[in-house]
Amino acid sequence: MFKRLKITGLSLALATLSLPAVATTLADALVLAYQTNPQIIAQQASLRATDENVISARANLLPTLTQTLQAQRAAQLNRRSDLRDPRGVWTFNTTMTIQLFDGGADRLGVEAARMGVLAARQALLQVEQNILLSTVTAYVDVRRDQQFVRLALNNVRVLREQVRAAKDRFEVGEVTRTDVAQAEARLAAALSQLETNRGLLTQSENAYTAVVGIPPRNLRNPPAAPKLPSTVAKAEAVAIKKHPRVMQAQFNAKSAELTAKATFKNRIPRINGQVGYSMGTNFGGDELTTDDVTATITGTFDIYQGGRLDSNRRRDLALYQQSLSNVQQSGYVTRQSLRDAWASWKSASASIKSNREQVRSAQVAFDGVREEAKLGARTTLDALDAEQELLNARSQLVTAIRNQYVAQYQVLSEMGLMTAQHLNLGVPIYNPDVNARAVTKKQLGNLGEKRLKLLDKLKKRNGG
Repeated sequence: MFKRLKITGLSLALATLSLPAVATTLADALVLAYQTNPQIIAQQASLRATDENVISARANLLPTLTQTLQAQRAAQLNRRSDLRDPRGVWTFNTTMTIQLFDGGADRLGVEAARMGVLAARQALLQVEQNILLSTVTAYVDVRRDQQFVRLALNNVRVLREQVRAAKDRFEVGEVTRTDVAQAEARLAAALSQLETNRGLLTQSENAYTAVVGIPPRNLRNPPAAPKLPSTVAKAEAVAIKKHPRVMQAQFNAKSAELTAKATFKNRIPRINGQVGYSMGTNFGGDELTTDDVTATITGTFDIYQGGRLDSNRRRDLALYQQSLSNVQQSGYVTRQSLRDAWASWKSASASIKSNREQVRSAQVAFDGVREEAKLGARTTLDALDAEQELLNARSQLVTAIRNQYVAQYQVLSEMGLMTAQHLNLGVPIYNPDVNARAVTKKQLGNLGEKRLKLLDKLKKRNGG
C-alpha cells in the first residue's frame, strides 16, 4: 500500500511540473488552484477517509469468519506417570458469526455513516469555494497593486518635473525657496509612497503564490464577473438551498439523529448465530481426536453497565439537539454573509460612476492649475494639491473597481455556486463516488450489494 502511495505522490509531482509555467488569465489561475492547492487535496483525502466509516459500519451487518490454532501441553499432578510424559494437544477452530437481531441499530449506524459522508462532501465543496474565491481575490489584488505602483511612478515623474520647474522659476525670482521646498517635500513623500506600494504589491504576489502555487506573471484583465440574480431575495433563496455550509449542517443533523436512534436501542436484546468447526489431535498423532461441527444461537441482554447505557443516550441526544441548532445558525450566517456581500457589491458599483467623474474633474482641475501656475496665477502649493487630488481620485477608482469585482464573486460564493463545476473551468471535476464505489466493491465484491440486500431482507423477516 505504501508503495502505491509513493507512486501516486510521484505522479502528482510530475503532473504539477507539466502544468503551465505562467498563469496569465484568471481561468488559468483558477484551474491551477483547483488542481494543485494542498487544502483541496487534503480535504479530498479527508473525504476518502470518511468513506471508510461506511465500510466499518456496514461490516457489523456482514458475517465474520475467524480461525484459531491452539497448542497445549498439560500434566496431571496427581499422577506421577503424567509428570514424566505430559500430554500435548493441538486444536484448529474455524468460526463464522452473524448477527441475527439487534433491533436495527446497526442499520441505523450505516445510514448515519452515509449522512456523515454526504456532510464531508459538502465540507469539500466549502473548501473548494474558499480556495477559488481566494484565487479571484489574490488575482485582482495583484492587478490593483500593480496599478497603484504605476500611479505612484507617474506621480513621482510629475513631481520631479514640478521640482525642476520650481527651481527654474526660483532662479528667475518668480517663486521663493518655500515653493521649492514644498515641491521637494511632496516628491519625497511620493517616493516613500512608491516604496510602500511596491511592498504591498510584493505581499499581494505572495498571497497569490500561496493559493495558486506559482508567482503571478503578466496577469491579463479579468473577464466579466458571472451574472448574478436581479434581487438579493432571489440570491438568498439559492443560497439556502445550495450553500455547502447549510447542506453540511443538515447532513450532520441527520447523521446525529440516526446515531441517537441507534443508541436508544442499546437495551434491546441482541441475537447472534455461530457455526464452528473444530479439529485436533495429540502431538505426533496420526488420527484426529476431535472433529466437530457446532451451531449456536446466543442472546445477549445488557442489564447494567455502570450507567454507561443511559449516559450514551443522553450524550447522543444532546449532540442531536446541538446539530439542529447548527442548522439554524448556518442559515443565519449564510443570509447575513450573502446580504453583506450584496451590499458591498452594490456600494462599490455605485461608487465607480462617481469615482470616474471625480477622476475626470480632477484631471481637468490639475491641467488648469498647472498652466495657471506657469503664468503665476497659482502657487506651487496649488499645483501640488491638484496633483494629489488627481492621484487620490485615480486610486479610489482602482479600489472601487477591485471591490466591485471581488464582491460579485463573494455573492456567488455565498450562493454556494463558487465551484469549479459551476464556473465551467474545463477541468476534470473530482468525483467522490469513484472512491465510494471502489471501497464498497472491495468490501462486498461484484455481487456484494445484492448479497447485502438479501441479508437485510432475511434479518427483517426474522424481526432484526
